Amino acid sequence: MSYQAQADLTINGNFTSRSIAAATQQADTFKDDQRPNYVALAEAILRGQGDPTMAFVRLNAAGPGIADKVDNGDGTIDQTKVTDADLLSLTQANWAPIADLYFNADGSAKP
Repeated sequence: MSYQAQADLTINGNFTSRSIAAATQQADTFKDDQRPNYVALAEAILRGQGDPTMAFVRLNAAGPGIADKVDNGDGTIDQTKVTDADLLSLTQANWAPIADLYFNADGSAKP
C-alpha cells in the first residue's frame, strides 16, 4: 500500500465530494436511528459540520485496499476506481467509529 496514494486520495476533490455525498445519504437514514450518538452524527453531517464530515473522507481513503486500488503505479491516482458500492460499504463501516469519536452514547458532543 502506498501512503502517498492514500494521501492523494484524501485531498482529491472528486473523492471528497463522493465521500461527503455517501455520508449525507447515510445520514438521512441514521437520523431516525435509536442510538443517540448515531443520530447526533447524522445531524452533524446534515448540518455540514466539517470535522465529522471530513473524518469520513480520511477513513474512506484509509479503507482496506482502497489506496492500492486507486494507485496507478506512476505517482498518480484514479479515484474513479473506488466504486459507489465501495463508498457505501466504507461509510456504513465507519459510522460507528466516527459516532464514537465525536459523540457520547447519549448523543452529547465530546469535548
